[in-house]
Amino acid sequence: METFYSVFFIFCLTVGGGLFIKWLAETRFGTKSLESVPPRPNFMPYNFPLVVMLGWLMLTSLGSAAVENLTSQMADWRQKLIVFSCFFVIEAAAVIFIVYSAKKYFIDGLYGFGIRLKTIFRDFGFAVAVFISVWPFVMLALSAVVVLGKYFVGPDFNLEKNEGLVVLLEYKQLSLRILMIIFAAVLTPIFEEFVFRGLIQTYFRQTLGYGPWQSILLTSAIFSLLHPLMHLPAIFILSAAMGYAYEKSGSILRSIFVHLLFN
Repeated sequence: METFYSVFFIFCLTVGGGLFIKWLAETRFGTKSLESVPPRPNFMPYNFPLVVMLGWLMLTSLGSAAVENLTSQMADWRQKLIVFSCFFVIEAAAVIFIVYSAKKYFIDGLYGFGIRLKTIFRDFGFAVAVFISVWPFVMLALSAVVVLGKYFVGPDFNLEKNEGLVVLLEYKQLSLRILMIIFAAVLTPIFEEFVFRGLIQTYFRQTLGYGPWQSILLTSAIFSLLHPLMHLPAIFILSAAMGYAYEKSGSILRSIFVHLLFN
């Protein structure tokens, strides 16, 4: 497995690095890449994205605390199954709510929001190219955190693992594993891209009038801060790439595919 990752890293660094250098040269280090990209017109209420994000955080926090309290006497794996089922229901309901809201508030409805099924194959191909280009930089950022951690903390320093990945690796029950794969690899990328790229990035760009790169970077800062602190540099890089993919094309499917591939 380590050999596979080494080969994949070299491949991405070579091919992705070439694509990235080509992009830098053609766009004057990215400064010209989004000049002609218009904002996504919409009639969202001024505080709508903030309400959706805070509502999700509150429901997740309160829901997990309540479920853990009610299932404290159960086997650990059953408790995890119920807790993540709660998360699944919350995110699935939020996705449905955002789709309904986007259809209502965005000019051109879901198409204006970025759900463009006619370009799904082209969007996937573009997402693969973005993923290959950014993956080495994400891994280098994680490696830098490990090196700095071992230098300042000591040789016992370990990078904090994603909770979903820990559950997937530590528990063998099939029902829990199926739930975690669907939740982490499919639902969460859709939900998070709808919230952070579809709503929040659009909010910065259209409602507050920031430029495309400012909107991408501000959104990426918020997105990164909601992940484990040790992952912040890597997640920020990944988020900026997903934000660019969305802003450049107008299709939220591109950022979803990048997110899905990373997960």
